[in-house]
Amino acid sequence: MRNKLILVFLTAAVIACSLPAFSQEKEKAPAEAEKKDEKDPSKLYVDLSGVMYLEWAYFSGFQYTGGSEWGKVYRWGINADNYYASGVLTDLLGAESTNYSRKNNNTFRMRRVYLTLKKQIGEMFSVKVTTDIEPTGQDFIYLKYGFVQFLKNFGTPVGDVELKAQLGKIATPVIGMTDYLNDLRWLGPNYLNNSKQVLNGKSFDDSADLGGAVSLTLFKMLKMEYSFTNGEGYKADNNETYGGKAHTLLVSVNPVEYLKEVYVNFYGRWEDTNKNKIDIGVDPPIKYRGVDQRYYIGFGAAWYSDIIKFGLNFFTPVMHNSQTIFSSIDPAEFYGYRSRHKEKFYLIDSWLNVNLGAITPAGIIIVGRCAYGKEMKSLLGNDRQSRETIVLAGGAGYQFSKYFRMVLYYENTMYRLGTILHDKLKRDPTPNNNVYIKAEVKY
Repeated sequence: MRNKLILVFLTAAVIACSLPAFSQEKEKAPAEAEKKDEKDPSKLYVDLSGVMYLEWAYFSGFQYTGGSEWGKVYRWGINADNYYASGVLTDLLGAESTNYSRKNNNTFRMRRVYLTLKKQIGEMFSVKVTTDIEPTGQDFIYLKYGFVQFLKNFGTPVGDVELKAQLGKIATPVIGMTDYLNDLRWLGPNYLNNSKQVLNGKSFDDSADLGGAVSLTLFKMLKMEYSFTNGEGYKADNNETYGGKAHTLLVSVNPVEYLKEVYVNFYGRWEDTNKNKIDIGVDPPIKYRGVDQRYYIGFGAAWYSDIIKFGLNFFTPVMHNSQTIFSSIDPAEFYGYRSRHKEKFYLIDSWLNVNLGAITPAGIIIVGRCAYGKEMKSLLGNDRQSRETIVLAGGAGYQFSKYFRMVLYYENTMYRLGTILHDKLKRDPTPNNNVYIKAEVKY
């Protein structure tokens, strides 16, 4: 009997001692499974982030969008071109207003919403996808970026060497470098990206495009980047409107080892557009004019640190125009002659960005921008008229955290048209004066 009781007791003790072990095994199992899942590349573990640009805006003056060329406007709101006809006083015609009224011209706007997915696939490859939501009355969603990237660092006795390559819808090198150095994209595009605002409706680069890029960084002192893209920009996707391609080159130098904040940059972009299409289905014979090449070269210098960012870029854009006159619409007799001329421009883009939050508890920020664009005189391009556009802007605000900042921002744009003969009946457009409250929200 006693032996039986001892056996029952031992059996119960063994079972009792085994229960914690079974419990620990059950607790370990989910942790081990989770750890196994983290290493499984088939699982969709991605880095999700986003940013919004919002603003309240008040407008006055000439509101130029860059969609077409601008010129002088009628004085006094009337068309007095034919004030006298054969010495007889004629009726004056009302002229369409080119200036906004000073009343009821304020609005809330969401300028952009970006959503970004990043995924690391192995040690050297990664994928990035960014959608661009552009609210313009009817919202439009674009694929801003979508590329696979190769990145490899090589250690050498004299320093690190970094090799990077991207394929897909990529950021263009010059605009990407400028936005990085000024950190003011939330206030608006830089004035190479938005060159149509200061170069009489002419554009010379896009913020993103479809193609490939490769960059080499030597010892954190020299970066060389080259891209080969379609040229139309990210909104055109792969629906090319012409056969030409764009080549962009960026060389960025940090010349002094103990002043890593200093950047000296050299830029170049060359694009053949091949837009010359023949249309002979009209009578009389037509004269065609179109852009067949555009390019720019330039340089810049900048200071980049947590506290202060300032710099200046200078570009010399050039646009080649072809002009063809056709002699007949009959294919059997069809022939013509072609001539080319250049339209030349100057473009200066400068910026200032001060963030006192980097050294003080108060996150006060001070921002400023200055841009200058000039269209040179051309006999065939603009009838020997030169246009100048000057943008002066600045403001102050507060950065509440690294995820949220706001600024009160004022912008003044002046327009000057130089002509051979003075027309007293017309004047330059009224300067553009806008006031904004701009905000950036990251998440």
